[in-house]
Amino acid sequence: MHGYLNIAKQYQLTKGADEKLGLFQWQRRMGIHLAFHRDPMNIFLHTVFPVFNALGVLLMCYPLFIDIPMLSEAPVSVALGVLFVSFLLYALVDILASVLVCLPVLLLYPLCQWSYEAMGQSVWAMEVLGLAIFMLALWIQVGIGHKICEKGLGDEVENIKEMFESKNPMHFIILPVYTVLDLLFMVGYRRQQSTRVWKIMNELRPKLVKELDEEMALKAS
Repeated sequence: MHGYLNIAKQYQLTKGADEKLGLFQWQRRMGIHLAFHRDPMNIFLHTVFPVFNALGVLLMCYPLFIDIPMLSEAPVSVALGVLFVSFLLYALVDILASVLVCLPVLLLYPLCQWSYEAMGQSVWAMEVLGLAIFMLALWIQVGIGHKICEKGLGDEVENIKEMFESKNPMHFIILPVYTVLDLLFMVGYRRQQSTRVWKIMNELRPKLVKELDEEMALKAS
């Protein structure tokens, strides 16, 4: 099985192995995730562009409606349901981070209606637009953030393979929380958890950099 637990095994990580690491082992997963995200520009890109990933998903979901008689007389857009469920999943890790991740997306939500009208209420046009925005934002994070800023260090392949192998998108969905929490940790938020996470990160990061340097030296020889 691919994913962060596979990375922990591959690099024989010991930090935090005997501690309680939260629901979904999020603290271990976050520590591993952060080891691939230490360049300041990469951190910036992974703070800003996940908002556009989320917007792309909302655009694709916006033309789809479901009936919820107890909550509304009119059909409700699936996009609102996606946003609400995402908030709840993020909140299982941290409520403040969940608010900070979802608030910018909520502020951009009116663009869904505007885009829907601009596209002549075409479902297919919204699907194409949403997918294009999602892929562009993802490409910026991977192509610039990891390939350039991190000089090739990236965890995207492990994340995607784990999602398809496990058929569980939850670990992939909560990735934006890690970047926001990292920023909160930097200003002293949840010191006990941040200490655990950063121990894991600081154990893995040198191993990744050393391996990358060896690969680059081998290619240059």
